[in-house]
Amino acid sequence: MSHDKVIAVLGATGTQGGAVARALLADGEFGVRAVTRNAASGKARALAGLGAEVVEADLSDEGSLRAAFDGAYGAFLVTPYWEHRSPARELAEVENLISAAKAAGLRHVVWSTLEDTREVIPAGDDRMPMIEGGYRVPHFDVKGGSADALFAKSGLPTTYLLMLRPCGRCCGDRPRRSASRSRWPVTI
Repeated sequence: MSHDKVIAVLGATGTQGGAVARALLADGEFGVRAVTRNAASGKARALAGLGAEVVEADLSDEGSLRAAFDGAYGAFLVTPYWEHRSPARELAEVENLISAAKAAGLRHVVWSTLEDTREVIPAGDDRMPMIEGGYRVPHFDVKGGSADALFAKSGLPTTYLLMLRPCGRCCGDRPRRSASRSRWPVTI
C-alpha cells in the first residue's frame, strides 16, 4: 500500500520502536520507515515482511539520519542510553536527531523521554548524590532535562512521550498527570 505520509521509527528493532512500528503498520494510516543499525537482522526482515521500508542509520552520523528522515512526515525518536551509558554521547545523539529532523523538514516528532529526577529531589539532598557531571539518575536526567530542553529550543513540533520505566517492564499502570499538568505519562 502506498502512503502519502511516512513515519520514520528509530529503534524499530527494539522494544519501544518495534512496538511503535508494528502498531503503525497494523493501523495502516501511515507508511512506516523502520530505522535500524542493521537492516539484515531478523527483526528488521520481519518488519519488512509486515510492509515497512527498512533503512539503516547511525545516531552518531547526522547524514545517515537525514537520509532516513528524507520525505517522511514525522518520526518516533528514541536513543539507546544503556549501550554507551554516556550523558555526553546521549546529548550528541539528540543534537544529531534534531538537526537531521529539521534539515529533512519533518512536521512532527515524538520523543521518548524520561523524568528529570533533579526536579523532584532537592539539590541539597545528599541521600542521592549528584554524579557524572550533575545528574542524579543520568539516563533519566539527561533525557528529561537537557535533551527535552534541546527539543523545546529547536522549534520542532514535538510530543514528549514520558516513559515511566524501561518499556519492557511496563504493564498495568494507569497514566497520571504530572504536577506541571502539561505531560501525561503513558504506559505501553
